[in-house]
Amino acid sequence: MNAPYHSVPQVEPFFFDVDPGTRFCLYHAPNPRVPPRGAVLYAHPFAEELNLSRRMAAQQARAFAALGYAVLQIDLFGCGDSCGEFTAGRWSQWQRDLAVAADWLAERQAGPLYIWGVRLGALLAMDLASSRAVDGLILWQPLISGRTCIDQFLRQRMSADPSRKAGGIPALRAELAARGRIEVAGFELDLALARGIEACEAIRLDLKPCTVHWFSSAAMPRRLAARWRQAGVTLHYHAIEALPFWSDPARPESPSLLAATARVFAALDDDGATGAAAGAP
Repeated sequence: MNAPYHSVPQVEPFFFDVDPGTRFCLYHAPNPRVPPRGAVLYAHPFAEELNLSRRMAAQQARAFAALGYAVLQIDLFGCGDSCGEFTAGRWSQWQRDLAVAADWLAERQAGPLYIWGVRLGALLAMDLASSRAVDGLILWQPLISGRTCIDQFLRQRMSADPSRKAGGIPALRAELAARGRIEVAGFELDLALARGIEACEAIRLDLKPCTVHWFSSAAMPRRLAARWRQAGVTLHYHAIEALPFWSDPARPESPSLLAATARVFAALDDDGATGAAAGAP
């Protein structure tokens, strides 16, 4: 897995090998004019939310790089410009992809390693942080339940086909179980992929001690916050009014979310501590 090094901050697209096939990546070199501050690995959201979030992800990745972070964006197996069909995607494979990418970043850039996840990508980041040590998580509008993600995805099928509303989500789930695959908004959802996603629930994850920056327009569940604090997690909750860039093509940006993230990470010291105010869920 090799990406070219340049003396000025810029974006370098490249592919690296991860069995099976290759993964498409964008590497943002850290600003050489400021002290290096560590690395950030991006975990993208699910299905079409990946595409709708690309503008926000690109803007924030450039902002992190300008602050001195090395940033890696990876399209997971079966997603975006990486190899594989969406139907062949699996939660376990996505975890392996992130782990390989995290190892590469850790070897390339000294300092704290953050996993930055959006929506379902935030749940992927939490799952990764329960199996390996990371310095921190950056969670944008996180989903804490894989089942909720699949429910929201299936509702798109109901919105596109009014005849499906009568049976609701249970009927669509029954169809998926019977056929093994169902089309939703141009994506073929495979039963094994859906079950893998649904098996992940944040409340059941045992996060290793790290720092979590949770950015959301919804309150963080108190039970989850209490569980994490008991596990030694340092939790910072940042309440924001985020526009739904992940679901609304007419609103591809959420300036308040970008501004809030910039404020927090510009204030971090070299040890990753922050003097910014954090809410207490």
